Amino acid sequence: MINGISSAKIFRTDIDPEVHKTKEAQQLKESCQQFESILWAKLWKDMRKSAMEISGSDKERPWKQMEDLSLEMASDDLVEGSGGAGLWKMLYDSMIGKLAADMDAEQLKEANEEAARLDVQA
Repeated sequence: MINGISSAKIFRTDIDPEVHKTKEAQQLKESCQQFESILWAKLWKDMRKSAMEISGSDKERPWKQMEDLSLEMASDDLVEGSGGAGLWKMLYDSMIGKLAADMDAEQLKEANEEAARLDVQA
């Protein structure tokens, strides 16, 4: 605990920076950002719904779909424009290691297959 604030477990992974530039890594990043955006939109919609139920003003809402759409757009903008709250980054960091390991395994398999082809030809 540092200054009354508990610190999260910090770990370091040795991931090749080139992995982050791959198409798969970019897709993973976009998926994580979309997840955070959907999570924020759902959270805000539920908070608004709860507030309206408490106040009793949830009866007639002719613009409900437009309100929902605006919350979804605001969530998308929050995550894409300013990086969001960082949940997508934590998800990405926790999954990129698996992606890198899968890529290393695939590259090792290709290298072994190439070596086997060269042995057959020799």
